[in-house]
Amino acid sequence: MFSGIRQSSPFFGRAQCVPSDEVSFSSHDEPICAGLYGLNMQQSFPVRSESEDRGPLIVIINGTVTGFAAAIVVLRFVSRAAIVKRLGSDDWTMMLATVTAILNVAIAGLGVKFGTGKHDGILPETDALPAAKIRYVTHIIYTLITGLIKTSICLLYLRLFPNLRNITLGTIAFIVAMSIAIIVATIFQCSPVDAVYDPQKYDHYTCFASIPFWYTTAALSLVTDLWILALPIRTILGLQIGPMKRTVVIGLLSLGTFACIASIVRMVYIIKLYESTDPSWSTFGVSVSSGIEVAISIIAASLPSTKPVIDLIFPRLFSTTAKSHTTSGRLYPIQASGRSHRQHDEISLVHLTMECDSGKDNSTTALSHA
Repeated sequence: MFSGIRQSSPFFGRAQCVPSDEVSFSSHDEPICAGLYGLNMQQSFPVRSESEDRGPLIVIINGTVTGFAAAIVVLRFVSRAAIVKRLGSDDWTMMLATVTAILNVAIAGLGVKFGTGKHDGILPETDALPAAKIRYVTHIIYTLITGLIKTSICLLYLRLFPNLRNITLGTIAFIVAMSIAIIVATIFQCSPVDAVYDPQKYDHYTCFASIPFWYTTAALSLVTDLWILALPIRTILGLQIGPMKRTVVIGLLSLGTFACIASIVRMVYIIKLYESTDPSWSTFGVSVSSGIEVAISIIAASLPSTKPVIDLIFPRLFSTTAKSHTTSGRLYPIQASGRSHRQHDEISLVHLTMECDSGKDNSTTALSHA
């Protein structure tokens, strides 16, 4: 079995991994050619305690936050389908993202079965390869999930803010292209492809410089997150509503900033994992921060759309918001039947009223649940 050394390479250059029998566990003169998923080196790990196992925490934390996010999405669908009686492409895209997130948690849980969260030195060789493959797959799925969430939010903007249609469509196109590019690059980051998680299989292989790649993708993801958060702010600030209601709207939309923070934390753990000589143990930080980031993103994007069902359960909770009732007196969102002669902007956060200039007449229109 050979150990590979990763030679220094320029930004996005390819690192040459060649056989070497001079690598030791304690030497840090040259980065070990391990990649993010597998470790290509002699099995000379220091003795570790078998009681050190962070795998169960991965399952508990990711299962809890993802379960809560899924519950919010269920409430979103109840609100949209049963109360507002209108489901949009943004709802279905978010549902797909949530199902994919649940799948990713299940796959990560399978990784725990193969030793993720334990030290590599105590893992049997039969478990090391499956664990590395699972880390590889979950990174790919993570990119798919975040792309779906961003797209769902943009699709919501298309419905809420007609004046932002062109710029929102451009943002969607960029997100889709970026997500596909990152997924393809992640899959083919090494040649041969399976060297990324099974480098011991080859005497010679090449991989591009991973740290610049992850820095770049993280920066792009963060910039798109901030861009999406900022897109509707100007429109919202222009609404003829009270300062308290405007604060509520902006505050709910700004929940996504917590996802941005989680994304930054995840990037720190990604770099630590890449540099680690104990990837199975070091996966903990990446796995947990990824799960929290995805869950917060889903919750932040879905909470506004749950207001109809919250109004039914707690009718006085948002007593400052405008409400309308059907002839039976039941709380029901004011729905726009058409857009001719009037501008009907739907704001998915609170029932609001605003003065709209229709071009033919001035009328007060109600902003309904999305």
